[in-house]
Amino acid sequence: MVTRTHVTVCLARYRRRVDLLSEVADRIRGGHAFTCRTSESGPWRQTFPIRTGIGFHVIERGTISLTVNDGPSLKAVAGDVIFAPTGSAHSLQGEDIAFLSGCYHLADTQVHAALRQLPPVSVVAGSVPRLAELCALLGDDLIERPGAEATRASLVGLIVVQVLRHVELVGAWPVSDPAVAAAVRSVHRDPDVPWTVELLSSRAGLSRTAFTRRFTALVGSPPMAYVRNVRLSAAARILRETNAPLASVARQSGYSNEFSLATAFRQAYGIAPGRYRTGFHNKAHQREVTHTATATGSRGSA
Repeated sequence: MVTRTHVTVCLARYRRRVDLLSEVADRIRGGHAFTCRTSESGPWRQTFPIRTGIGFHVIERGTISLTVNDGPSLKAVAGDVIFAPTGSAHSLQGEDIAFLSGCYHLADTQVHAALRQLPPVSVVAGSVPRLAELCALLGDDLIERPGAEATRASLVGLIVVQVLRHVELVGAWPVSDPAVAAAVRSVHRDPDVPWTVELLSSRAGLSRTAFTRRFTALVGSPPMAYVRNVRLSAAARILRETNAPLASVARQSGYSNEFSLATAFRQAYGIAPGRYRTGFHNKAHQREVTHTATATGSRGSA
């Protein structure tokens, strides 16, 4: 018999999963999408270096062996996905193979804590929902044409989200403790609040000592270190997506003024906030100019 309490608990768990998956999806939107297709008829091997981002290989033909850090090899066959949620280095080898690769090179170097709880590189068995349709669309976009970059980024993001859903990332994320989860949601929802360990522990309904111990064990970093990363991630997103003055960016992301933001930002990213914004916008503009020139040249030669 399904009771009202049972339904309420299930809905609460579902909302926590949706919230976390939305946070991960929002984080990757600031990245630059890259895709390519590899097809080899003979023996083949390639090593993929570490990247700041999220990557995948969708196996289309053959059997591919995956190795990570000289560990035991894992086999991936057609329909499987080799998934690198934090951009870890790995090697692939096989014979008569074909696969489609996608990667989000993140502008924000802070990888979401949830992704760090997954294996650095793994084989996700087949049956990822909508994978075939999304890969077909992504394959079409390997040809440069107007709007290709925008659709490519969306499709790479959709595939990443579908893989995360398939492996039930949110349900597997260790922050199943409702008290710690409440504190995490509060920080992400309101990074501008002047958070302290005392305030967060009160939100969680725990003593400071118990909260700090439990939070660090489940999330992988102390509470205030996590707050700092969330604030810097929020600041980086605002810098990428808006032209708000630095003083406003600082307030929205939880810093008292633009000078304190600049100090923290330089320590984390090695660049001043203003230069980060300018560099990101310049790269985006250069990609747009390049794609427009390519499309114009293609039309002129038709």
